[in-house]
Amino acid sequence: MQSIYYNDTFETQCVIIVIMRFLLFKTINYQLNNKIMMKRLLCFLVLVIATMTASQSFATSVETGLLSKSGDGDAIYSVVWSGEFTTTYTATPYTGLSATYVDSLGIVRNTSLTFIKGSEVMVSPNCPVNAGVYTVVAKPFLTGDSLDQASATATLTILPATLSIDNSVIIITKFYDGNNIAEVSDKGTVNGLLGYDWVNHQVDAYFDNPNVGSDKDVTVFYSISGPKAANYVLAASQKTLNHGAILEDMRADTTYGGENGVNQGIEVAAYGYCAGNGSIVYHLISGNPNQYKIDFDDPAFPDVNWTNLTTPGNTGTIDINFPVGIATGDYAATLNFRDVNYPSLVSPGIRLSLHINLPETYVVPLFSDVIALIDTCHCLTDVQWYHREAGETLWTLIPGANDYVYQQEGGLTGEYFVSCKMNGMDTYTCPQQDMTNLINDNPVSVKVYPNPTTGNVTVNINNSSNASHLMSIINEAGVVIETVSFDGDTTTIDMSRYNNGRYIVSVDGYAVKIVRN
Repeated sequence: MQSIYYNDTFETQCVIIVIMRFLLFKTINYQLNNKIMMKRLLCFLVLVIATMTASQSFATSVETGLLSKSGDGDAIYSVVWSGEFTTTYTATPYTGLSATYVDSLGIVRNTSLTFIKGSEVMVSPNCPVNAGVYTVVAKPFLTGDSLDQASATATLTILPATLSIDNSVIIITKFYDGNNIAEVSDKGTVNGLLGYDWVNHQVDAYFDNPNVGSDKDVTVFYSISGPKAANYVLAASQKTLNHGAILEDMRADTTYGGENGVNQGIEVAAYGYCAGNGSIVYHLISGNPNQYKIDFDDPAFPDVNWTNLTTPGNTGTIDINFPVGIATGDYAATLNFRDVNYPSLVSPGIRLSLHINLPETYVVPLFSDVIALIDTCHCLTDVQWYHREAGETLWTLIPGANDYVYQQEGGLTGEYFVSCKMNGMDTYTCPQQDMTNLINDNPVSVKVYPNPTTGNVTVNINNSSNASHLMSIINEAGVVIETVSFDGDTTTIDMSRYNNGRYIVSVDGYAVKIVRN
């Protein structure tokens, strides 16, 4: 409850009363029968009383407190009261501000408060809750012309509350894009709001310039908006972050490699990959990466996590280990680059397609001058043989070599592989190497007897570490006509079921010729 204390000087009142009594006594005694004099006396008394009332004034004092919303017991904002007159204000929760007037007789009278800020005017029990400077006029609820003018004036300042924007996340590194805007990945949270207030908050960040470089300053700006924003100030409206960086973009050079978004900027092996180590060549327009990673679409193919490049730069070679036993076919993947000093900056993904070949066991030398493609799946078509001598890097297509069996005049030398279709899909065989060792010095040997034969033959495999074996019978056209498995080192075949001619018996890829008479 606020009280407006009326300042009434007792001594002054006493003097006036003495004078009035003296004048009244004299008039009664000497002018008792004079009516005109009586009227003059009454007018004089009224004038004195009015003058006494109009001369009343307010003393001065200042008090600081908290202002509460009407209907809400939680104090909000900070309030500073100041004025030229004696007023004591104490905020009253729930009902807002109010005041009383104490007259000269000690009678407490209700008093109204009027709050004025520009064109905004409100009268108690309403009271302001928004930040700003208000003129407060206190007047008693009295009647009479002279008493209607009694009032006290003070200044009410509602100070804005302080907010902070915390835990915002600014990305201070980026690839060059021609502007100085830094990414704000999380605007953070606003702390310090009172009651049921809410505000919108905005966080913006800028590099000191848009050019490529490191050790850049990034300035972060904070702001608030909304109906209640004027009631708050930010503890900090900006801050500066150090060690920002703008890097050259690491984009694929599409003038190299494939098209339609696959293998662009990438050179892969023209004839596919085999188990073991392989490599791809990459070409970037710009940037200076020192790490790469490969994420394969097929879970059967192991991903390559971030790995150091052999030679950092925008052009180089990536070595890949292709696991033994991976199935033949095409494998799609995504290739990314980065600079390890700025691990959050990852290049756009380059789509990569790799082909895994059929193993070299599909190509088997039968004799010193004959090599065969073993079609165990009965699914290989469109055969084409290739050859290169030892020490050569380029493969040579052998014209007219389109059968399952190829005979090389003068004997087999160097390496051979086959391009073909497997169930309609383009594929290759891994190269079969060292023809001389395979033909003459193979520590694992297969014997078939009797040979030639008209009926049953015995097949024996020596020096093999396998407990189980896969055996195929191949005709002169290179077509597998029968495939069986057996355990141990020896099995038998009934050749009487086949027409007369030459055949190949292949056990685990090791072959021997047999003649059916």
